[in-house]
Amino acid sequence: MNTVIYYFTGTGNSLAVARKIAEDTGAELIGIPAALKAPQKIAKDSTIGIIYPLYAGGLPQIVVRFLKSISLADAGYVFFVATEGGRMGAPSAQVKRLSSAAGHAADASWWIQMPDNYIPLSAPPEIPEQKKMYDAAQTKAALIAESVRNRGKYLESMSFSGKLMGLAYGPFIKALPKSDEKFCISPRCSECGICVSVCPADNIRIGNHGKHVWLHQCEGCLACLHFCPEEAINVGRKTALRPRYRHPTASVADMKKQKGE
Repeated sequence: MNTVIYYFTGTGNSLAVARKIAEDTGAELIGIPAALKAPQKIAKDSTIGIIYPLYAGGLPQIVVRFLKSISLADAGYVFFVATEGGRMGAPSAQVKRLSSAAGHAADASWWIQMPDNYIPLSAPPEIPEQKKMYDAAQTKAALIAESVRNRGKYLESMSFSGKLMGLAYGPFIKALPKSDEKFCISPRCSECGICVSVCPADNIRIGNHGKHVWLHQCEGCLACLHFCPEEAINVGRKTALRPRYRHPTASVADMKKQKGE
């Protein structure tokens, strides 16, 4: 039975979960940015997984576009896993609606807590707390993998706080493409180009004299900010004094692979 997991990640949290579930189910891993560039037909009766970070109680726009670009009609089983910094739950109603429109209603939807990486709002948790989250995430991912192997039916719901956050989802997603207008580059920039390499939306260009050009198709993942080796990218003044974050297993090469490079 063919199993394929599509993933979207900004700092490696969703990739780490996708890798664990893929390891336990024998799945193929494909980055959603790469899949959008080179669509593939879903094999008959295959198991399809979509793993992504939670955005304001819902799916990132790139994941929505992906689901609107493919047909799940031939899939035998479809599951979703959200990674998130809080405990808001899984946006099962949204994934069920989107996957139904793609041809196969979601059979299962889970969420896994991972370290929060949205530093415009708050600093990431301390390292000991991160390690606790990684251990708990691996345990839950293993349980999810077992359920996926058995094609278990399970739709986790949103918590009360998740439902409240969901009220902001529409405006948040609508504003994201131009959120790059708040990005600024400090003199520490070495013009290494890593920000360009890791951006899953291909939203960054470096022009003459190191001038960064933002194309206003930002996904809000902050990969550019977190992977910058000089910590030269900031969102306004809010992030300058906050530590960066990325999952310890995530590399620049991983981010490029997500894009099919």
